[in-house]
Amino acid sequence: MSDQLLISVIRVADFDTSLIFYRDKLGFRVDWIDVEIRTAQLVGPKEELLVLTDDPELNVLDLYPAEQVAAAVEDPAIAMVTSVPPEQVADVQAISGDGEGTMQPPAEWPKEELEENEEGWTGKPLVEEVEGEEEREKEKKVEAEARWQFREVESGGTLSFQGENLLMFQEHLSVLAVPDLLLEESPGVDQVLTLSDPDGYRVAFYEDLRMSESELIDLYRKGPDLLEGAMLGLTEEDLDLPVDEEMTIRQVVLQIIDFDMEMMQRIKWALAESGRSYPIPLYDADEWVETLAYQHRPVHVELSMHRLIRDHVLTLCERVENALERHLVSEQGTVEVRTMMQVVAEASREQIQSILETRHQHGK
Repeated sequence: MSDQLLISVIRVADFDTSLIFYRDKLGFRVDWIDVEIRTAQLVGPKEELLVLTDDPELNVLDLYPAEQVAAAVEDPAIAMVTSVPPEQVADVQAISGDGEGTMQPPAEWPKEELEENEEGWTGKPLVEEVEGEEEREKEKKVEAEARWQFREVESGGTLSFQGENLLMFQEHLSVLAVPDLLLEESPGVDQVLTLSDPDGYRVAFYEDLRMSESELIDLYRKGPDLLEGAMLGLTEEDLDLPVDEEMTIRQVVLQIIDFDMEMMQRIKWALAESGRSYPIPLYDADEWVETLAYQHRPVHVELSMHRLIRDHVLTLCERVENALERHLVSEQGTVEVRTMMQVVAEASREQIQSILETRHQHGK
């Protein structure tokens, strides 16, 4: 069901230690605590629900009582009414008694919903009888299962939550001495921060890095303007100012354009033959710097070509149906056009920023 709430359940060795870890270090909010059974429900960064308990035998479903279930559906008195049109529910609620004996029907009550006997009008059974307390409890549990979906995580398993600003979150957790922190990024797709909790469960926070379509197109389109703006006013000698210990401004510019050109080929394959197998060539940036004479090549031709490349790709995306969702299949998996465009656009933006910082350092 689309409206079900997923509740992850973990069994811990020490309730207090785990509660402190998730609440005080990971920043989960406490929804409720039952100190007698040493169990709590916590709320994650994006309202995900987590139940932790140190009772290995606890039936978590029993923690969700009938009144919570009833709140998720209609009023029970109304929900159990049968054969009654919605517009007449108010009339049903107004009837007193248990469905037996003589009742006066509403004036507009449909004839087919009534029966007549010697004593007068007798309504059909309006409320289904629930036979026995055991049957009632079964129905409550069925309703609970319909509203909540429970996921029991085995020892050593992974808990997944949404996150944001994971780099800053990683630094925050490092200060709190949280061990085994690992931040991995799939450029243009997502990044994942994983860690271990006190009981050996793996906790993974996922951050979606994909831009909206408008953000992506805007960044990709303005790339040439950003690069040309960063180069404005530099002399031929200025191009040889060092950006870092290995690269000059000239070499960074040439690398930006070569990467754009190489990525354009992949994008065109995906647009023309979506779904085809395409072994991604390894791009050895250092070797290209050496063999393609980055040290002394002029850059004016490449700057003009950079704009043509971006305009060409954008024109194709405007004309090809579902362009951004078209993809290649490589040894790394499926790679969409939108991912390739975002990777190259963000990479060039970072390199352009390094050029601006170099100019600032040298008063240019």
